[in-house]
Amino acid sequence: MTETEEPHGELALRTLAMPADVNVSGDIFGGWVLAQMDIAAGMAAGQRAQGRVATIAVDAMKFIRPVRVGDVLCIYTHIARVGTSSMGVAIEASQVRQ
Repeated sequence: MTETEEPHGELALRTLAMPADVNVSGDIFGGWVLAQMDIAAGMAAGQRAQGRVATIAVDAMKFIRPVRVGDVLCIYTHIARVGTSSMGVAIEASQVRQ
């Protein structure tokens, strides 16, 4: 997603990046961002499945710019594919600088 693009999907999670989540460079750990995205995708998939779900794979992850302490991270989800025993969830994250 570029600076001017609007995110696709439904807002699934909104959270604040905190000092406890920084790496040695002072940016938020990529793993923390990925974890927030997994939580949002799990909520969207669970709602669609009307039951328990589990993440089995992440096809791709691309970091465009760092998340900083105080940024509000917004995660958007869209159910992209539904099969008989699995589904694909498209996820986009964007941040609001504070």
